[in-house]
Amino acid sequence: MTVNVDNSSDATEKGALLADRAHAHLREQIISGRLAPGARLSEVEIARQVGVSRGPVREAIRRLVASGLATQAPNQSARVIELDEQRILSVYDVREAIESMAAACAAERMTEAERTALDDLLTAHSSALGDVPDSYPSGPGDWDFHHLVLTGSRNSLAYRICVGDLRDLLALLRAGHRNIRGRGERALLEHRWIANAIIAGQADLARTLMATHIRASRDGFLRQWRERNTAAASGRQAAASDKNRNRKEK
Repeated sequence: MTVNVDNSSDATEKGALLADRAHAHLREQIISGRLAPGARLSEVEIARQVGVSRGPVREAIRRLVASGLATQAPNQSARVIELDEQRILSVYDVREAIESMAAACAAERMTEAERTALDDLLTAHSSALGDVPDSYPSGPGDWDFHHLVLTGSRNSLAYRICVGDLRDLLALLRAGHRNIRGRGERALLEHRWIANAIIAGQADLARTLMATHIRASRDGFLRQWRERNTAAASGRQAAASDKNRNRKEK
């Protein structure tokens, strides 16, 4: 008697794990800036780097496109997202509306244990910040101030949008703050003000402080983004001028 063993589920699981690996690699490369905005995502090159076939890489790129970290036109290779000012403003508008509401809800709904955890988290962040005031401490969900506030809001839709749908774009924008002088120190202070309002059950104040905090984050990011774009444009203009001058000399 011949017994047929169906290994299709094992193959599917293995493929998913390989896609997860490729996705994690690409996500980190994009958010860290190692893959520049507009960079072409070559399936062949990425497969070689990660050590997988092109199938998992293709799935990883599909996920990046779905989360907003990459774009892909029909019949063309995917590319790393190039954020424009309208996209940046749109993300911050949504974030401000949702997270300020979440802060107010958290002030009304957090348990005493959650309020204590929020206070303890900021104490740990203060210690971690140490002598690096420009870089705010980062880590997993339970080490993330905004994650704890969203969890404490007891609003599953707000949580899903910020921790799920917008997760990658928010991570990309947050990464841009790491090089803003003094922003880490200032963010910690703003977090402390928000936390104090939540712990005291002051919903309206928590809402206002969170909205102000996110607008400050937006303004700092846009200022740096505009400066970087201006410098890049100046560099391109100088390169074009040098090229034209060399042509004339020939």
